[in-house]
Amino acid sequence: MGGRWDVTNRFAGEAAGCLVDNRFYKPHCRAAGAVEAAGYPSFALPQRVPRGAPHCLLPLSLSPFRRSHAAARLRLTPLAAALVAIGAMLLCAPARAQEDPAPDGIELRQAPALQPAPRGEAARRLPIILQAQTLSGRPDLDTVAEGNAEFRRGGTVIRADRLIYQAPDDLAIGKGNVRISRDGNIYTGPEVQLKVQRFEGFFLNPSYHFGRIGAGGTAQRVDFLDEQRAIATRATYTSCPANGSGTPAWLLSTDRVQIDFGNNEGIADNAVLRFYGVPILAAPRLSFPLTDARKSGWLPPNFDLDTKSGLQFSIPYYWNIAPNRDATFTPALSTRRGAALESEFRYLEPGHRGEVRLNLMPFDRL
Repeated sequence: MGGRWDVTNRFAGEAAGCLVDNRFYKPHCRAAGAVEAAGYPSFALPQRVPRGAPHCLLPLSLSPFRRSHAAARLRLTPLAAALVAIGAMLLCAPARAQEDPAPDGIELRQAPALQPAPRGEAARRLPIILQAQTLSGRPDLDTVAEGNAEFRRGGTVIRADRLIYQAPDDLAIGKGNVRISRDGNIYTGPEVQLKVQRFEGFFLNPSYHFGRIGAGGTAQRVDFLDEQRAIATRATYTSCPANGSGTPAWLLSTDRVQIDFGNNEGIADNAVLRFYGVPILAAPRLSFPLTDARKSGWLPPNFDLDTKSGLQFSIPYYWNIAPNRDATFTPALSTRRGAALESEFRYLEPGHRGEVRLNLMPFDRL
């Protein structure tokens, strides 16, 4: 089964138990042009003479390769050599200020947007960073992290009081104050089991917030099918921020909701829609967009009662034809006027806009 190893960090500020992997940082520790002449102090001269530097500096060289010649030709005392070197550096300073040479090491550049995390084979080659107050495990088998444990791989970050990572199955098991962050989505709760790379597993009693669409809720259990799809059981869902009382303007409660980020669609079973806590719509199955984007489909039904038409029932259907065109068809039924069809077509062009309405009532009895 292989050997076992333990690393413990019991004191604040100790580095034990913290594994750091940063392949991009390479410290720069060279002192180019250092003078190590015997009996002379050490100096750091510029690697290259800047443009505009005085020509009197060009023949002067105190490098180790020409130490004996320089010493024989100039016959400088140690103090004089120090003064000459300092003076040369001061004379070069204005020239360096005028010219902006490229800095040594890594040059930081501003990016217009965050790059997405690698996927597929590239993601499997990413390193795993695991840190905690106490680490123990068996090489290439499993690792146990306890006390402020944190697991990182690519764009996935898992934090918990206790974490177990099983390398052969790529399985992470977290218990106690678990928090998962991935692609802007955040899940918090008491327990999770997750195959990290495939993003398959379950989360018990989580609260969730989808950063990409600004929506969230709670659930008894969330099952992750992959990075784009999830199923929440006994769940709530809303895209409205909570007011002062802690209740959002509208809230969808459902026995089961399927969330598909790829198709921008949510499908809820046995759903109840509440507006400020008051139920306004109940449906055995309800489909809704996850974002503010428009989506074709049936809208909530309407009921009306008046002395002329009697009891009326209508249910609109919205058709998202194009970003600048849509249509709404509303079949209706009245106890006194019979069947009817109301339709509305809207369009928007760069120089004009318009709408067309058509109402049909072929068997009007009034």
